[in-house]
Amino acid sequence: MLLAPHELVRETALRVRSLRLENGWRQRDFAARAGVSFATYQLFERTGQISFERLYRLAIALHRRDEFEELFKPRPIKDIDELIPKPVRQRGKRAKKP
Repeated sequence: MLLAPHELVRETALRVRSLRLENGWRQRDFAARAGVSFATYQLFERTGQISFERLYRLAIALHRRDEFEELFKPRPIKDIDELIPKPVRQRGKRAKKP
């Protein structure tokens, strides 16, 4: 199922909340355990809004660091052609039209 960005953000907050509750932690205790302010954590649970660094702290507190670190890892090579470096496009000034 493909989620819109705002749906994924909200779903992530719900998952973190569920994991917090499974561990029997109050919001204030979990926020302290993760090293984020209580207000920041409350806002996250309510809206899903949080910085990437703070979300990583929550993942560590939930013992989900490995899963978090899997984000955007390079995909395994499937073809020998993938080993050939591709030219990097250089951005530059466009030539002025006369």
